[in-house]
Amino acid sequence: MKIGDVARLFGVTTSKVRFLEAQGLVHPSRSSSNGYREYNDTAVERISFILKAQSFGFRIVELRRVFAEGGGYPLRCDFVIERMTIKLDELRRDIERTCATRDRLIEGINDAKARVKAREQAGVTQRPVPSGPDLRCETRRDRVLKTSP
Repeated sequence: MKIGDVARLFGVTTSKVRFLEAQGLVHPSRSSSNGYREYNDTAVERISFILKAQSFGFRIVELRRVFAEGGGYPLRCDFVIERMTIKLDELRRDIERTCATRDRLIEGINDAKARVKAREQAGVTQRPVPSGPDLRCETRRDRVLKTSP
């Protein structure tokens, strides 16, 4: 199968297929008559695996490691399941961290809203925000320059 056929089969560009080859993940043969890339069934199955793994969040570096540790292709099912389980655990940790950050952010917003409301109820008006060059932050260097002769 030629590169264009492979790209159409998976709904990707030919440059994506070439990229996977350049990353050392796919090894097509070359036609002796015209030098075109030829993808056999094993190469097509491997591309299918790679694209599916990428849709699960696996990065190129992780896939390289999977193939190196897995002893080639096809990979053993138990090995793939183990790697997918590890990826799922990483995703769960990322979700937990993101949810914790979201919760802290919601808390901060609610706290800020409560302070604004308390000030409004106390009749305290907010100072207007200065415009123009006064908005820049004064650095330690600026303070030193102002006090130096």
